[in-house]
Amino acid sequence: MKVFKDPIHGSISLPKHCVDVIDTPEFQRLRNIKQLTAETVYPGATHNRFAHCIGVCYLAGKVIEHLRNKQRELKITEEEVKCVQLAGLCHDLGHGPLSHKFESVVNRLLPKGKKMGA
Repeated sequence: MKVFKDPIHGSISLPKHCVDVIDTPEFQRLRNIKQLTAETVYPGATHNRFAHCIGVCYLAGKVIEHLRNKQRELKITEEEVKCVQLAGLCHDLGHGPLSHKFESVVNRLLPKGKKMGA
């Protein structure tokens, strides 16, 4: 386990399988990719994809553990818990800076009927 200080959720403890991914160069690059474009208007609204993904991992873990405890008939395994945590953690790894804004540009270049993210 490793503890991360999150501005929204406070202290977040993440298990080793998540920390191993966080420690990779591919994940560390998310520190330099902004999540919000509101910083230009609201300088205090700083948020990068690194912090965002850690928060998503934490919340995904909370949700799957809640389901595991409250709906035992689902028989959620430890491996499935890990997969959900890792999916939350890694969901933005392919993003570049302002990538959602860039989708409209890419969609104009794609063949008719094709859309990015569809």
